[in-house]
Amino acid sequence: MIGRVFDDRYEVIRPLGTGGMAEVYLAHDRHLGRDVALKVLSSRYAKDDQFIERFRREASSAAGLSHPNIVQIYDRGEAEGTYYIAMEYLEGRSLKDLIVRYAPLSAQHVVSLSTQILEALRYAHRKDIVHRDIKPQNIIVDDEGRLKVTDFGIARAGSASTMTEAGSILGTAQYLSPEQARGGSVEAASDLYSLGVVMYEMATGVLPFKGDNAVTIAMKHVSEPPTPPRALVPAIPENLERVILRSLAKQHEKRYITAQAFLEDLQRVQRGETVAPAPAFAPSDLGDGGRSEDQATQVMGRVVAPPPRTDTVRSSVRPSTAAPLPGPNDPAKPGSRAWWPWVLVVFFVLILAGGVYALVSSTNQPGDVATVPRLVGLTQADAEKEAQTAGFTLEVAGEEASTLPAGQVTRQDPLEGDKLGKGGAIKVWLAATAATVKVPDLVGLTPVDAVVALNGVDLALNPTTTQEPSDKPVGTIVSQRPAANEQVPSGTEISVVVSSGPASTQVKVPDLVKMDQDAALALLDSLKLKGSTQPRDSDRPAGEVVDQSPKAGVEVAEGSTVTIWASNASVTPKVKVDDVVGKTRAQAVVILTASGFKVVREDRVDAAAAPGTVVEQSPAAGTSVNKGSTVTIYVAVAPPPSTTTTTTEPMPTTTTTPPATG
Repeated sequence: MIGRVFDDRYEVIRPLGTGGMAEVYLAHDRHLGRDVALKVLSSRYAKDDQFIERFRREASSAAGLSHPNIVQIYDRGEAEGTYYIAMEYLEGRSLKDLIVRYAPLSAQHVVSLSTQILEALRYAHRKDIVHRDIKPQNIIVDDEGRLKVTDFGIARAGSASTMTEAGSILGTAQYLSPEQARGGSVEAASDLYSLGVVMYEMATGVLPFKGDNAVTIAMKHVSEPPTPPRALVPAIPENLERVILRSLAKQHEKRYITAQAFLEDLQRVQRGETVAPAPAFAPSDLGDGGRSEDQATQVMGRVVAPPPRTDTVRSSVRPSTAAPLPGPNDPAKPGSRAWWPWVLVVFFVLILAGGVYALVSSTNQPGDVATVPRLVGLTQADAEKEAQTAGFTLEVAGEEASTLPAGQVTRQDPLEGDKLGKGGAIKVWLAATAATVKVPDLVGLTPVDAVVALNGVDLALNPTTTQEPSDKPVGTIVSQRPAANEQVPSGTEISVVVSSGPASTQVKVPDLVKMDQDAALALLDSLKLKGSTQPRDSDRPAGEVVDQSPKAGVEVAEGSTVTIWASNASVTPKVKVDDVVGKTRAQAVVILTASGFKVVREDRVDAAAAPGTVVEQSPAAGTSVNKGSTVTIYVAVAPPPSTTTTTTEPMPTTTTTPPATG
């Protein structure tokens, strides 16, 4: 792969890393002249429709997210029998590299990095995107401590309840939330659990759960409490430990439900304020709910929570091999209490337990048990109707922040599909009414500064911005909607217009062809246009403009560049010889001289032509010759006067023939 040009565009330079389903390379985009991180789906998955869909989903999910702490997606496509994504190349190292080399990190460093991750997650969750694979390998940190979250390969919309296929779960065991391990509903709180694992690892240098394989580790996420971080690193502030342990609660309602709540506690840690203690782990948590060599995203079987550990609760029944209880008069146990009252206590407890069992059995016969319906997404009124139709009652347990409209059910207990005795209550939580906040004034800020300002008041910047001419500096915000100081619901997106620079006057490009290049440049300068000259071989005089771009008559903005091509001075121009035959000598000389020729005259006696007119020329008319060549003209002259000769004719001679004689 190294040295190849992938898809006739990306020149592969070197490998950057290998993930669970793809290889990542540093490549140079020949079209746009920039380095990119090229993520190519592994060949063994290129024919797997499910992996192809996950790969496409990564591009779609991340492409819709524009945030300083989320990697930017540039392009995606299919080539050479596989699929690829071209994304922003980040100079830096993965958070995993930093943990391996420097952990345990200082509390200040842990809080700073975690805050940036939470900013990214808060933005993604508002877009209804749950990452589902938060781990330090998917987080890049540059040399200045700025961080970006990458790899949305198994992200899905928050409305997609699970990430399971045929009894399997996709994820990274070391950072998997309990609900992911059990194939349950996955939501924003699942990402926040994974972040808690990352924070634990940053603060202590080790993972909270270890195991020989992925399933063993996943089971521990479901069934075991983590060792408190301060037991490993006493220097960790107690408030930071509380935040980490709360994020690792087995039941998602006992941990942070939103990134905003998580951020607020981290801000309290920074200010040295008190943070509420994390909920204590209890065996009842199991119902809801280390460093390993293999930490790639992978498919694993569902994890079923084991029963509570027997070594944490003492049994009330002695083993059968225990020594018999001593009697009241046993000499071996002087002073022993009488044991018969305990027998009575046990007897009455057994009678009471039998009665309770009989009562429960009589009220929960198989015919009185029904399946819990899905209530999530319904209004309270509709949820009550749905519950009553199924034979249950509805109990509103409270409100919580959610991306769902206010008043809709965000979650329920028991879950959809569980069995519950008829008449039983289904607990639901409703989406809280969004609080309103004042919109800050963004005019004059850059979009990046605007993102920071809006995040501070729980608002977001619309990633689609428009541009318009303005006297304000290029790239700064000139207007916003909603306007500054308006009260809007939390999470509202603010749209902005960015300055493209001062408005420019349009100028019509003049006709510069056949002008001297110096004169053409002077004319362009007077029109507030920039001139650029290029040489071109031509038979026109040296320095004469033979072509231009834009063409004459085109309107361009002031300050635009007009390119002119001038005749190359090193080439002697060719000129066609004028036709001067029939012209007077004087006329012929004027015409030929004006065309740059030298004229030589020769007389020729021609009685048929008027004296003084040109009867022939050389070279002939129309011939192309070098400018400055000599043209010979032949001018008619009268013949010289003729000489008179007198001829005397001889007298005629008479011949007499004598008569014939006899």
